[in-house]
Amino acid sequence: MLARESRIAADKDIKRILKLGKRFSCPECVLYFVPNTLGFPRVGFVVASGVSKRAVVRNRIKRQVREVVRLAIEQKLLTHSIDIIIMLRPAAAKIADDVRRDFFREFFERIGIIPKSKKHV
Repeated sequence: MLARESRIAADKDIKRILKLGKRFSCPECVLYFVPNTLGFPRVGFVVASGVSKRAVVRNRIKRQVREVVRLAIEQKLLTHSIDIIIMLRPAAAKIADDVRRDFFREFFERIGIIPKSKKHV
């Protein structure tokens, strides 16, 4: 589970990051991030009902992406002092469950949120 201090839940924080943050996107998600002064990374997830009408599907996708982030923080790969919002798009639901974690880990490596590595988690 992602530690409470590593989560962004406040609506005002989410709006601030969406307004001021740098944006990266792919068909499956949009990622916004902005530096923070806390000394550790914080992450928030947005999965709209447009991704899937079924909450079970939306929650599974969110759990899988959250696990990638949790492992990156736990393994000291994500050490930047930044706030990140990950907005998942409907295409994220079309990725097979067994491929989704690898896809998002590679996306985070590609945009430089976590360092590129030859050996994956």
